[in-house]
Amino acid sequence: MAIDPSGRGKDETSYAVGYMLNGNIFVPEASGLTGGYSDEVLKKLATIAKVHKVNEIVVESNFGDGMFVQLLAPHVQRIYPCAITEVRHSTQKEARIIDVLEPVMMQHRLIVDPKVVTRDYDETVLDPAYSLMYQMARITRERGALGHDDRLDALAMMVAYWTDYLSKDQVGAEKDRQEELLQAELDTFINDVTGGSGQSNNSWLDQGFNVI
Repeated sequence: MAIDPSGRGKDETSYAVGYMLNGNIFVPEASGLTGGYSDEVLKKLATIAKVHKVNEIVVESNFGDGMFVQLLAPHVQRIYPCAITEVRHSTQKEARIIDVLEPVMMQHRLIVDPKVVTRDYDETVLDPAYSLMYQMARITRERGALGHDDRLDALAMMVAYWTDYLSKDQVGAEKDRQEELLQAELDTFINDVTGGSGQSNNSWLDQGFNVI
């Protein structure tokens, strides 16, 4: 679960929940909450984490220098204990969001529950600028391209989390595959030497040499 705390003015505290399966990222819930850092908002976020049984909450730390996490942690500990991690971004927001979302969406690996779209419309019908889908459709690399980008930023944070996870997982899978291929070659060699019986057919093996 990724959270983008409200900054100044009329910004929302936005969040996005994501599951990952077989390289695909599923989004069962993504929205925004008004009320700043109030207990009501913090309790709601902790409850959402509990409903979806998230393993980790990732929080944008650019605002408040970690204050949001300090306020959220007691509610999470009481309602649904799980890890909370802060992330800080230093690159231009618009470019970062596009660079994270574009590859995943181009490969059709981002799967959004239709209820997310319906709820997003219902919540923002009076001001579409707050809509996740509106923000997604209109973002460009130009700085300040959107009046509000909170929900899209939370979605990008969640996708970035899984993208990093998949990258590490792919490296591990590649290493495992190399080990499997090496083991297969060794098995083939041993089979050829022993004739498949497990017993040596060669005098140099009989003399005490080992196959490594």
